[in-house]
Parts: sequence; C-alpha cells; structure tokens
Amino acid sequence: MPDKKNTEERISKSIRDLKPYSVPEIQCRIRLDGNESPYNLLNTISDEIYESVSRIELNRYPDSTTRELREKISSQTGVPTGGILLGNGSDELIQMIIECYTGKSGCILMPKPTFSMYRISGMVLGKEVSEVDLDESFDLDTEAIKEVISEKDPDLFFFATPNNPTSNRFSRGRIVEIIESTSGIVVLDEAYFDYQGDTLLPLIETYENVVVLRTMSKIGFASLRLGIMLCKECIIHQVNKARLPYNINSLSLVLASLVYEKYDIVQEKIELVKQERERLSIALAGINGISVYPSDANFLLLDVGDSQRVFDELVKRDILVRKLHGTQRLENCLRITVGTPNENDELIEALSDISLS
Repeated sequence: MPDKKNTEERISKSIRDLKPYSVPEIQCRIRLDGNESPYNLLNTISDEIYESVSRIELNRYPDSTTRELREKISSQTGVPTGGILLGNGSDELIQMIIECYTGKSGCILMPKPTFSMYRISGMVLGKEVSEVDLDESFDLDTEAIKEVISEKDPDLFFFATPNNPTSNRFSRGRIVEIIESTSGIVVLDEAYFDYQGDTLLPLIETYENVVVLRTMSKIGFASLRLGIMLCKECIIHQVNKARLPYNINSLSLVLASLVYEKYDIVQEKIELVKQERERLSIALAGINGISVYPSDANFLLLDVGDSQRVFDELVKRDILVRKLHGTQRLENCLRITVGTPNENDELIEALSDISLS
C-alpha cells in the first residue's frame, strides 16, 4: 500500500486560513436573505422566452464576443460597446480586475463593512487587503483612506454604493476626492443603483481610473449570473486578457437580451419594491425595540438588539433573513430583503409578535 499523501502542505498560504463565502442552508418558505427581487419577471413573457430559447444551438459554444447583448446595454447606458465587459456575475469581474490591476503595490483598499467578496477575492489571489472603517454615518472616511493611499499606494479600491450591508449611498464628493487622490483603479459597484436612481457612471468619462460595476442579480435575474463592467476601453482591453473563454453561457445571453427589450417591465417591479421598502421601513420602525437605518437599496438594515434571538424566532415562523457577522458595529443587526406585499405583511406581524415575547 502506498503511503498516505499529505496534500495539506500544498495548499496556498493565502487560502489556508480563509473562510469561504457562505450562503445559509436553512430552508424557509419566505426568503428575505439574499437581496434578490421578489418577482420572477420571466413569467410575464413566457412565450417570448420559449421562442428565444428554442433558437439556441446547444451543441455550439456561446458567442464569446457577447456583442448583441453589449449593444443593448450600450443603448441603455450610453457607454460604447468597447467599454463594456460581461462577467459570470460581478464576482467574476471583481476577480479579473484584481488579477489585472494589482501589479504595483499589490494592495487593495475597501471600506468596512462592505460586500465580503472584495476581501475574499483579494485574499484568494494573495493580495494585501486594507480595510478602512466607515464613519459614524456609514460614509467613507476620506482622511483615513488618504492616509492609506499615502502609506501603501493601493492599486485598487472597491466602493459599493449603495453599500451592502449598510444600505446607504456614499457621498459623491468624498468618492471624487478619493479618485483625485490616487492613480489606482477605483471600482464603483452599483449593484443596487436601480433602487435609488443616482448613478456615478458619468465619472468614467471624466476620470481614466474609474470602473463602474452593475448586475442583473438584484432586479429579478439572479439565476442568469450576469455582471456588467463599464469603463474606458483601455481598461477593458487589459481585463479581457484574464477572462476565461465563453464565460457567459448561451441561455444567459439570450434571456438577458430579451430582458433589455422588455425593460419597462423590470422598471415597473423596481418601483413596486421601492414603494414596499418605504412601507416596510415605516412599519418596522414602529415596532418596539427595532431601529431601521435609511435605505437606498432593496433591503433594510435593522438594529434589533438581540439579533440571534430574533433571527431564530423568525426561522421558527418560516422566514429567513440575514444575520450579520464580522464587525462589532453590526452585531445587533439583521439585513432584510424587501419582499412582496404579502411577504412583508407576514414579516411585520412576526416581528411585532417577537418584540412582545
């Protein structure tokens, strides 16, 4: 018998002690944990879907150029097709950007708390990750960030605005101040911009070092796994070198193209979520023991006191939300996706009961 092989010693140092991104495996009837849209919009255009999907040649590779879809995105955003790159979710784009634009200092800067995949992707790729705490209003601390710029000269900056999990936009003036303080690439992740309407996209025309990310995951199409990168063509040219061949499958390409033809339907549902966000925020703020932070996204951040108890009680009532980890400032907080009116009514009733127990 051969000796047992020791593979542990061959694990990369950057991976060894890293915790992977995790999604709760708890099954509940009402899922308000993933910041997804509560509406399955493709049900409203099922005939067009069937006709479009029936044309897919399953024995052929997808269109590697993704030209047709990029042209439709270009028509909506005004960004030339050469300044658009698609990824298998924004996660893939984040990883490709890190691979391509960490060649000087190898340092990546991001605020804390924020979307965890910035940190995880940086650590996986063996980069130095610098996290700067948000200020008391959950806005960017420009002075602390500029100190890191002076000390470490980060190659890359990731700012999600609106930010996950704090749900607020960062001040435009502070973002511009940071952009003008560095030659590093500043990535502005607008995953939730549809729910607040104010975009930083024009900054890609003014500044050479700005990238804007968007996604279809938050507006009703999380299963398509489609992220969108918008910036100067010279940046796209470099990042495209790290893109794996045929990274967007044919089904996602076809369905996403159809979505952009029917975008008025998407916009209607976005407005419904915004209306429900306001109603839900007011209702929850009226419950004893709950504080609701202002939201520019499709979710609410709640301070509920004993977050573990409230989380467990909601699960007993078949409602799943997100319990936050990793930062002391949010230890009493839950993140709750805005659901359908009926789902939100059940949540309000459940939290009212829990507050009395």
